[in-house]
Amino acid sequence: MNVLICDDEPVFLEQVREHVQAYLAQRGIVAHLDTATDPRQVMDSQTAYTLAFLDIQMEGVDGITLAHELKHRNGKVALFFVTAYREYQDDAMDLHAFRYLEKPFDPQRLYAGLDKAMEYIDGAYVDVFVYNQQAQVRVLADDVLYVTRENRRVVVVTETQRYVTGDRLEVWEEKLPNLFFYPVHKSFLVNLHHVTKYAYSELYLVTGERIPIAPRRQAAFHKYWFDYLRRR
Repeated sequence: MNVLICDDEPVFLEQVREHVQAYLAQRGIVAHLDTATDPRQVMDSQTAYTLAFLDIQMEGVDGITLAHELKHRNGKVALFFVTAYREYQDDAMDLHAFRYLEKPFDPQRLYAGLDKAMEYIDGAYVDVFVYNQQAQVRVLADDVLYVTRENRRVVVVTETQRYVTGDRLEVWEEKLPNLFFYPVHKSFLVNLHHVTKYAYSELYLVTGERIPIAPRRQAAFHKYWFDYLRRR
């Protein structure tokens, strides 16, 4: 999990860092923590963050603009604003911030917000045990294109990675949200958010891949697909 704290006032940045580190340590949460006093450094990087704490009025780039950039990289980033100004609350709420903390902030409000953020993050992410590395990684559920059986193993596929796991495909049907993941075939569980074209017997993904729909599942999927489109 990547965490960012960005504030052009080093004193407040350090206060937030200490509290966040203490919170994560108490709960045994492993995270990579980045700090920045210049928001332009963050804008120039390509790092996607799971959790971010931002001042609003900063030199060069304001916190609202920076938050929009972080949302572009990861639409599920959990945002906290730590600022001396009240007038930006509406902008922060439009970004679905977890807390709008006024300086000097109350640590208990920060911890309560972090509790909510962790619940949200747990719901948005899935843990993948990578069989050939004997390691566990956390993947944003919506980043998963599909899950498939290959050579007696189950593979979780994103646009950039392929994770070979020891779990059965049925386990992934339970793990992933059934509102937009559908078992179109005994060997494929597909994220419909990444489908660009639906033909009755197959799906086309953003990557150009084509996923077959099993003949026995075509009628049921046809109904599900149009229900899914109406929900969106």
